[in-house]
Amino acid sequence: SSGINAEWPLRPGGKCRMLIDENEELGRQLSQGRVAQLQAELALQKSANEEMQKNVDEMAGFVVMLDEEVEGMQATILHLQQQLKSTQEKLKSANDKLEKKAEEKQSKKDDDGHKKSERYDDDDKEKRKRSDDEEDVSRKKKDKSKKDKSGKESKRKRDRDRDHDN
Repeated sequence: SSGINAEWPLRPGGKCRMLIDENEELGRQLSQGRVAQLQAELALQKSANEEMQKNVDEMAGFVVMLDEEVEGMQATILHLQQQLKSTQEKLKSANDKLEKKAEEKQSKKDDDGHKKSERYDDDDKEKRKRSDDEEDVSRKKKDKSKKDKSGKESKRKRDRDRDHDN
């Protein structure tokens, strides 16, 4: 061992060669460690990419489902708009009919009112005539009553005068 060491300074390339070999080994180990590190990073990146792709696929499915729901809702909205339009048309038609009937009723009422007015005028004439007739009858009764009273008074007077004469 002392001979090897004793020769070492005499063989400058021997120790260097050993150091070179050791450096290469360390380089290989380091390189393998770097490769292993890169492989681990690559595996993580692949895993992240797979997770992202899974999320994208789920989102695509969700978008398709939303698109189908939107189409269904649009069809429902269209149907409801058509129903609303139809209902509005029916309502307008019904309102027009009601308005026409109201106008006819008012017109009939106006005509009836005119007829009633004429009828009331006839009724008033008849009532006035009856009233006049009743007044005439009442007057005649009063006149008769007066005559009766004055006749009775005249008779009493005659009777008194007769009694007085007798």
